[in-house]
Amino acid sequence: MVHFSKILGLIFSVLGGLFFISSFYMPVIMLDWSVWSGLSINIQMAVLLDQVSLLFSAAVLLISGSVMNYCDWYMNDEVFFKRFVYLVGVFVLSMLLLVFIPNMICLLIGWDGLGISSFLLVVFYQNSKSLTAGMLTALVNRIGDVLLLVSIMVFSCEGSWLVYLNKSIYETPSLPLIMILASITKSAQMPFSAWLPAAMAAPTPVSSLVHSSTLVTAGVYLLLRSKYVFLGGDESLFVLKILSCMTLLMAGSCAMMETDLKKVVALSTLSQLSVMLFSLSVGAFSIAFFHLVSHAFFKALLFLCAGVAIHSNKKTQDIRLLGLNWESLPVTMSCFMIAVMALCGTPFFSGFYSKDMVFEVSLLGGESICVYFFLFVGFFLTSAYSIRLVSSLFFGLSKSCVSVIRLEETAVVKWSYLSLVVSSCVVGWLISSLCEELWVSLYLNLFDKMAPSVLAVVGVVFYSLTTKIELNKWHLKISWFLSSMWGLKSLSTQLPAKFSMGLSCYVEKVLEKGWLENSGPQGVLVMMSKFSRMSEMYHGYSFLKSLLLSVLIVFFSAVVLLM
Repeated sequence: MVHFSKILGLIFSVLGGLFFISSFYMPVIMLDWSVWSGLSINIQMAVLLDQVSLLFSAAVLLISGSVMNYCDWYMNDEVFFKRFVYLVGVFVLSMLLLVFIPNMICLLIGWDGLGISSFLLVVFYQNSKSLTAGMLTALVNRIGDVLLLVSIMVFSCEGSWLVYLNKSIYETPSLPLIMILASITKSAQMPFSAWLPAAMAAPTPVSSLVHSSTLVTAGVYLLLRSKYVFLGGDESLFVLKILSCMTLLMAGSCAMMETDLKKVVALSTLSQLSVMLFSLSVGAFSIAFFHLVSHAFFKALLFLCAGVAIHSNKKTQDIRLLGLNWESLPVTMSCFMIAVMALCGTPFFSGFYSKDMVFEVSLLGGESICVYFFLFVGFFLTSAYSIRLVSSLFFGLSKSCVSVIRLEETAVVKWSYLSLVVSSCVVGWLISSLCEELWVSLYLNLFDKMAPSVLAVVGVVFYSLTTKIELNKWHLKISWFLSSMWGLKSLSTQLPAKFSMGLSCYVEKVLEKGWLENSGPQGVLVMMSKFSRMSEMYHGYSFLKSLLLSVLIVFFSAVVLLM
């Protein structure tokens, strides 16, 4: 089975490379055939091959190939490794169906396949923590599934199942808002953000594939493909803009206080998803897709490097206990540094081209000062928590460090890094150079052009200042607030549980021990007791009457005989 995973990874990598090359030269192809035809409706199966679908599928396949090779090292001692490989294969197939199918009915196959396979991958370790995370992930995703079914119903009223048609929806003005809410459940935007850090209970290869470039970006991809639905839906785009800005600020601030390495990387994914959705809200659909593809590569690389650091330190995920990895894991930490630099938007890395375009387009959009405040703070917080990760993992500047037996970096691990490292360095430049939709001229003054670099420096300074702050009771309260993701963890887990338990107690008191009990078993018991007493009394009187009658009969019989 180990060799099969390597073969599968090689197939994914080769197909991903072919799709990436063909995306710049292949014309748009639509394959369409009828699945079912009725009197009033016709369901068709369609496959759309264009630059967007080929580029995104190339990213999915290349990352999947690296992850499958990486699993050979990370999970070689896993008992159910065969099951894991099959689940990853089903997940990749579901994602490809979502990417290539433009029909809303058939798109449900990939959409629901992602939800089911991601749930099975999250609960793979079969413990209470993974089960709780899996249930939270599944329930939030089911909300999106219901909203997507409502969208399909609205599309059927419009007379077409194709979500990518070049037309606006005028008869149902609420459709854009419904599709936005359905998408943000997959993309973990507020108020559905708590499931993404909780899903880090899954194996690290799952996190690098599912929670960096595929499942969480499915919502962004759906909104990107259905962009014509939002023509004239300014209110829905405004809601998306506010939610994305708030999520960007929340994710960045919470990442500054989180101590779990995988959850910090998950929160950084959350902040970058907010950047993509903000780009969609201002109408920059091509730039949003550009950032989606470039982010997928360096975030998958970041997850793989974090997994090596965790696996080499006896599964320790606390960044306060992960120090001095630069000496023992030089290749991994070099790749980790490349991914962090791409995440911060360092010039000439993939993240620089996409994030710089997002920033520049937002400056030209004429947004309100609150939107710019959220955007600027989110950008410099990205640099701050990235520097926090680097200082903790590389140089052991944290408070404590554990001494453990470390594992060596094998050739399989280094080979898994290769395609992701190359992509993190050159994909941004390649896409910006070859995609005609990104050939735009933006005229900004020197201050606006230098703002991203200035914000990165501000983030570094901000982190250096936070390390010198002495904690007091106010800082502890702020830390608790940020650690709970602005209360979203309680809102998503504890509050529903408390409400349901209180409701169940009330129902038990009113129904089970109340009128239902009185009208049921207890009521029947009381009624039967009364009936029994009445019957007893009746039978008691009847016995006395019978006895008296018998005595009279005997007496009169004796008198008659004596006479």
